[in-house]
Amino acid sequence: MELTQTNLYTLCSLLLLGIGLLGFLLNGDFIRKLLGLNVIGIAIFMLLIAVANTFVDAIDPIPHAMVLTGIVVAAAGTALGLNLASKISQFARVVQTEEKAASIETLNGRTNDKQDGE
Repeated sequence: MELTQTNLYTLCSLLLLGIGLLGFLLNGDFIRKLLGLNVIGIAIFMLLIAVANTFVDAIDPIPHAMVLTGIVVAAAGTALGLNLASKISQFARVVQTEEKAASIETLNGRTNDKQDGE
């Protein structure tokens, strides 16, 4: 196999696809999963660019337009995902604070009941 530009882009995109897939599957954190999905998207974009260069004297502009549109959509999706992660984190902090307050009230109520019984 000759190492042309198309073959190099294809190999790099497959490598990035593997890295992104491992990052998505092996991490439990939402933000790291989102980064893994972004790496997978970059791999797909690279593969589309590699496929666009099929002929020696002509380059197909349609995959280039698709990649440009995909980059814009991926940026918007990433912003939406990060905003969602921020809101979930804030909500989790509020719930933890309320649970701590409820457990403190329960403990205070139990100690007051023990003191009243004595």
